[in-house]
Amino acid sequence: MLEWIKYKIIKKKLLKKAIEHTTLKEIEEKHKNPNEDLFNDSSYFNGLGDDGSFFLVRQSFRTSRGNEFWLELFFSDIGLLRLKNHPGKEGDGFHQGNLKFDCLQLGEKWNVSFNGELDLNGKSKKVEFDLIFSAKTPIVNFHNAMIVDATARAIAKGKWSKSFFEKLKDSKKHHFEQGGNLIGSVTIDQDKRDVNWSSMRDHSWGIRKWSGWKRHVWLCGMMENGQSFNVSMVEYDYMGQLTAGFITEGNQIHYLREFPLITEFASNPIHPEKLNLRLKYSDNKEYLLNYKQKTFVPYNMDGEYIINEGISSGTVNGIKLKLVTEFGFNPKHYDL
Repeated sequence: MLEWIKYKIIKKKLLKKAIEHTTLKEIEEKHKNPNEDLFNDSSYFNGLGDDGSFFLVRQSFRTSRGNEFWLELFFSDIGLLRLKNHPGKEGDGFHQGNLKFDCLQLGEKWNVSFNGELDLNGKSKKVEFDLIFSAKTPIVNFHNAMIVDATARAIAKGKWSKSFFEKLKDSKKHHFEQGGNLIGSVTIDQDKRDVNWSSMRDHSWGIRKWSGWKRHVWLCGMMENGQSFNVSMVEYDYMGQLTAGFITEGNQIHYLREFPLITEFASNPIHPEKLNLRLKYSDNKEYLLNYKQKTFVPYNMDGEYIINEGISSGTVNGIKLKLVTEFGFNPKHYDL
């Protein structure tokens, strides 16, 4: 089939589904689909402090392959504490053992808590935290952030087959993000300290097969003026790059519209420590993102995919920004 015909067909279908309405209750609850082998419900919170401290936590509930978990805490006077052992049995909602995410107010407040052991350079530390995420920006539905024309072109360029459309399910996710702050206390071996972090949270659900991802980029954070910023890019091994993103302005959400390809800014190295990116959003303004990475935390996903979770600081059009700069790649596609 000619590529332009495929493009017209896909674009027409995407335009019919351009706006999605998902209730707050649906956004804030855990989703399961036992009929899909690789179904995944993933929730994530980060926290970035003015003093260089940071916090990363993620729970992923999966139909098969076992649940995933991330938990990292860093303080400059202590070092990096990591959860290496499984936190425990899955409970109702977003619970694995003593690692818990509890919604206190739909779309507004979450409690993030833990009581257990974290590893510090091979030594076990007793850690307890009780944190409250409070929203400062609207929830962003990434379906509404979709760039219809670019998405249609990426799908049209693929080699259509039964296998292609089966793999395409991996790109059809429900994905939501929100900016805010994370405030509370962290106790490490009876040393209690108060924290006040800028924070981004993320909730997505759908099929996820890490081996089908070629690479991705996720840049997100809170600006000094209280607004949130995001650029998200994924390249699959069966299809080209899909891109979305947003910048908030009060209760308004401006969606990403013009952007570079990943290969233009992250080829050598594929995980750059600093970047200057020019982007344009739906408010027709051009935004310049500058950042420099301070450190990163590595993750190995099912032995098939590597994620480097960068902790960075920078500016957007001169406004200071604390952000996570996440770069992921499939090792079989890169000679590193």
